[in-house]
Formats: sequence, structure tokens, C-alpha cells
Amino acid sequence: MEPSKFERAKVGAMMGGTVGLCIGLVFGGVSLLRNGPGSRGYVNTLAQTMISSTATFAFFMAVGSVIRSEEAKAIDYASLNKNRGNSTSIWGDASHFRTPPVVILQQHRPQYSCEQVRE
Repeated sequence: MEPSKFERAKVGAMMGGTVGLCIGLVFGGVSLLRNGPGSRGYVNTLAQTMISSTATFAFFMAVGSVIRSEEAKAIDYASLNKNRGNSTSIWGDASHFRTPPVVILQQHRPQYSCEQVRE
């Protein structure tokens, strides 16, 4: 049985929170050494940096783990290749080329010289 989306979000938030806590400790410590503690003191400044980075990473990892866990339907390439010659393509005769249809349409566009445009 697969875990629910809430459980996946919870795991993503825990992983993101752990990473954010470590990153906040490193960057907050470096910031304290470079700039000093300011008016709040060493502990409060470091705690503020750690809490904000933890919340940010936890949120984005939770959202990312839910998005990543959504099921995607697999493409059956064998049936696509088997039916390739039987069906008509929306791109017309461009279906047998390896380049995208947009590039093919741009290649066949008529070219005008400056003299033709002025007339």
C-alpha cells in the first residue's frame, strides 16, 4: 500500500526541516561571525536564522514531495511505433521527420528580400 499524499508531505517536511536547520546553523553562524549579533544577541539572532530557513525548506520540500509523488501514466512506445503508419498525424506530412514540427514550419517559410518588401 502506498503512503497517502499527507504522509508524503509530512516526510518531505521533515527532510526539508532537517536540511533547513543545518543550513540555518551554518549560514547564521557565518553571518554572526561577519556582522556581529546586533541588538538581539547571539542566541536570538542564530535562532531566528535557523527557524526561518527551517520553515522555508520544510515548506518547499513538502510541496515538492507531493508534486513528485503524483502518478504519471507510462507511455507505451511499442504501440506508438506499431500504429505510426496507420494513423494520420495532426502535423500532416511532417510526422516522419526527426525535428519538431515548429522547426519544420519555420524552415519552409518563404524568404523575402528587401526589394520585394518595398514593392
